[in-house]
Amino acid sequence: MSSETIHVHVREHEGKAQITARQAVLISGRGPDGKELPDTFKAGELILGALGTCTVGTVRAYAKQQGITGLTDVRVDVYGQEADLPSRIVRAEIVLTLQGSLSADDKIRLRQAAATCKIGNTLSRGIEIQIAASKTAIAA
Repeated sequence: MSSETIHVHVREHEGKAQITARQAVLISGRGPDGKELPDTFKAGELILGALGTCTVGTVRAYAKQQGITGLTDVRVDVYGQEADLPSRIVRAEIVLTLQGSLSADDKIRLRQAAATCKIGNTLSRGIEIQIAASKTAIAA
C-alpha cells in the first residue's frame, strides 16, 4: 500500500475561504451577511465537485489503461442531499454520461470503474479526522 501525504491550505481572506494547493487557488464561502455568493463554492459543493472530478478522472484513466479508444467524452452530475443535526451530506448520486462509440461491455466496465475513485472510496468507507492545534499564533 502506497502512502502519500496531500495538503491544502485554507485561510480566511476578505471573509471568504481561500483554498490553496500547489499553485491552484479556489475561493469558497459566504458573504459578510451569511448569504451565498454566486462566485464562490459552498463547502458541500466542493465535496461533490471532488467526487465528480475524481469519477471523471478514474473513468478516463481506466479507458486509457484498458484501450477503450471509443470514449470521446465523460460527464458527471453529482447531486447531494443535505441533512441537519448534525449538518452533513447524507446521500450523493452520480449521474454518469459516457459519449462515444462504446460497446455495451465497455459501458458496463466504465461504470464499474467509476465506482472505484479515491474520493468515492473515502466517503463510502469513512475517514479518520484529527484536529490538532497549531503551534503558531496568528499575528494581529
